[in-house]
Amino acid sequence: MQMLTRDYNETRFVPILESDVVGYLYYLWISQGGLPDKIHLETRVCASPNQKFDFVVGIINDNEEKPCIKEPELVIEVKAFPIGMRGPQHRVHWKHVVEDDIPKLASLRRPVKDRYLLLFDEANYLKGLYRARNMSKMNYIKKVRDEEDENILILNVRKTESLLWEFL
Repeated sequence: MQMLTRDYNETRFVPILESDVVGYLYYLWISQGGLPDKIHLETRVCASPNQKFDFVVGIINDNEEKPCIKEPELVIEVKAFPIGMRGPQHRVHWKHVVEDDIPKLASLRRPVKDRYLLLFDEANYLKGLYRARNMSKMNYIKKVRDEEDENILILNVRKTESLLWEFL
């Protein structure tokens, strides 16, 4: 987290898309000595073979009909709300968090402690009001997560003077 914050503050990391954040996670993993053959982007987990996950750490199982990670060590779904993206684009991403990403992570049920939803909210979009429920968008995300599987960890990264990291 410190490296990402430093690189962001020094404008060496300037995300404009979700894939930029996922790519940076890959870079961080490799630069910290993680094995490149265990890291997979947009890949399947055997427990949920019809879904693809943004960032998965584990060994590929080639014995399945579709290659997949049988016992993932880490699974991360990423959503980015960057500065410069328009309101309708943010709304679509927010909708995908509650309707797709959280249920997809909940479908795994394992590993219990190693499923994350990383929300890179540079525009502070998630602080805004979800009028239909009269609560912030972030509180609604937490509500959906708690209903689906409270063991999914949410890592909210938002911009203040720097980047503020909080686990929810």
